[in-house]
Amino acid sequence: MLISADRASPRHRFGRGLAAIADHRTGALPSAVLAGTFAAAYTWFALQRHWSYRSGGFDLGIFDQAVRSYAEGRLPVSTIRDPHLILLGDHFHPILIVLAPFYRLFPSAETLLVAQALLFGLSVFPITRLACTTLGSRIGLIIGSCYGLSWGLLNAITFDFHEIAFAVPLIAFALPELLHGRPGRAVAIAAPLVLVKEDLGLTLAVLGLLIALRRETRRLGLLTAAGGTAASLLSVFVIIPAFSAYGNYRYLGKGGLRPPEAALAGDFLSPGKLHLVLLLLLPTLFLALRSPLVLLLAPTLAWRLGSTYILYWIPTFHYDAVLMPILFCALVHGLVLLRPHWLGRNRRAVLPAISAALAATCLTLFFQSSAADGPGHRSEFTAAADRLIAKIPDGATVSTTDRIAPHLSSRTDVYLLNAHHPTEWTLAPYDDPQLAPRPGDVVVRDGDLVLLRHSTPQNSEGGTWNRSR
Repeated sequence: MLISADRASPRHRFGRGLAAIADHRTGALPSAVLAGTFAAAYTWFALQRHWSYRSGGFDLGIFDQAVRSYAEGRLPVSTIRDPHLILLGDHFHPILIVLAPFYRLFPSAETLLVAQALLFGLSVFPITRLACTTLGSRIGLIIGSCYGLSWGLLNAITFDFHEIAFAVPLIAFALPELLHGRPGRAVAIAAPLVLVKEDLGLTLAVLGLLIALRRETRRLGLLTAAGGTAASLLSVFVIIPAFSAYGNYRYLGKGGLRPPEAALAGDFLSPGKLHLVLLLLLPTLFLALRSPLVLLLAPTLAWRLGSTYILYWIPTFHYDAVLMPILFCALVHGLVLLRPHWLGRNRRAVLPAISAALAATCLTLFFQSSAADGPGHRSEFTAAADRLIAKIPDGATVSTTDRIAPHLSSRTDVYLLNAHHPTEWTLAPYDDPQLAPRPGDVVVRDGDLVLLRHSTPQNSEGGTWNRSR
């Protein structure tokens, strides 16, 4: 039987609100079909965007070099990010090693893009099935489609690859287990979050606190909360500083989190940050607020809203992807908690109305997301870049631009042109102000691009660059 509306005292509201909901084990086939459709669409979009040279060295090239390092049996490094930095000293994401065997078979940046697309597509299955088993197949498929089209996932797909691709399905599979009264399975599925990124241990900790609200699972919940908190603290204050060239976790310094007094002065909820919060809740029509699961948003939102760095809170990059499965599971749970109020003659009208509103809101936000720009298309630039890239031998050192870097990072040592690092080759647009030819260079011009083969891998000292043909 589905849970009823929470009639407990405020002290026990959250605990009673997380009582197990029915699990009829239905809707598997339509959920799998929907998940497969989204996985295929994500893959097509990501690859077309990459082949149109719309991906970047920041961040696809960096992660490509990191996974390449693992595949070659080395600690993760990136000449694009910093040739002297072990990437585990920047962020703690050892889960990337999972991709190393696949990268050995298919050594290219496309492997990472396909992996992320499949992981995101996989996350559609548990959320759609949760909605189907609790609310019915029609609204379940609508909610699953809204999740698959949610702006947080789409922005992540359009912003290359990131380690959070692993967190999305972990959360998406864990929360239905919690709602179906299987907290042990939920913890087992969510536990690898501590290997995805250093802050996600706190998300695991909040999950543990939610589990601890119920007396019969209090021990498991407290142990989970303690373990998640300890994992994040260990990552931030021990593991990352041990690998860092700076000897500390630099995101707690300049450009990181502001001290508490700045947040209390009003900066924590500036207009731009309030816009993010509203935009997150809007795809669920604010119904997610009915569920205690929204507390899982707190750790990620806390460090983002408390940051002084604007890119952390504008809704453009990949940071919102991990919040989407939380919000949509909370949406389903919130609808279930409200369902007793629909009993009677109005019930048949309420569900279709909510479904229509969800679909309309989702499509509106979809057309405003980064994906609305499309995946790009082949052009004279892309054809010329492909031809010139083919002339660069494996294992060479190359200076190039951000858009070209991920097409070379799997087989060469790539540096960004503005780093002015001595290399054997340089590939860049003909009119790029950073281009610095040297005497004796072999020059190949193709369209708007130029490829330079340097006689010695050293920086140019002066000299002029005649851009006439």
